[in-house]
Amino acid sequence: MGDSMTGRPVAAPLPVRTPASAARSERARARPREILDAARDVFARKGFEATRMDEVASAAGVTKPAVYRYFPGKDRLIEALLEEDLAIPFRQISAWVDSYNGPIGGLIEGFADRVGDMQSRGLTRGYLILALDESGRRPEVAAFIRDQVLAPGLMVLARAFFRAMERGELGKGHDPAFMARMFFAPFLQTSLGSVGYALPVGDAAEQARYRRFHTAAFLQAFRA
Repeated sequence: MGDSMTGRPVAAPLPVRTPASAARSERARARPREILDAARDVFARKGFEATRMDEVASAAGVTKPAVYRYFPGKDRLIEALLEEDLAIPFRQISAWVDSYNGPIGGLIEGFADRVGDMQSRGLTRGYLILALDESGRRPEVAAFIRDQVLAPGLMVLARAFFRAMERGELGKGHDPAFMARMFFAPFLQTSLGSVGYALPVGDAAEQARYRRFHTAAFLQAFRA
């Protein structure tokens, strides 16, 4: 469409954004967050397998089709929670380890504290149990934890231990990949023990003492 006097094209008027349409847009953006928070709460109370999608919808205050619009199936919903509660925090921890340039004692203590904090939030322990309980029915959950959390975490620890060997802080002659596995194993013990799959580690204070004991023993075993 053009201006009849100048012949120049005239831009179409921008749509008017009313307060009501802005509020609807804001609710649409918030809805996936509300669904994830509701799903986390329902999963924590009922478990992953027993939870139904209509229960998630009811807890989020939306319809069941609205949940499927954002998360087309329980597996996708679990995957989104795994990404948010496990993968993203662990990538942040791994980035911190990779950028750390202080003494090795500070690195392993900082790693232990950060992993302990991550384990205390959300459904972190529940995801490990889910991987054990449903490895046959949902092998992709175990694969996600292995590929997105455990394997990258062990690699970044192995690199850190190798650098510490090169600096003369840790004794040479050990395989840093095996050292990383040995160092990380007690953190899995802490998670699994809290839900009955291993020897219990106790409350938060006892878990902190457990981490301090482990880091001290690790340094004593491998320090140059």
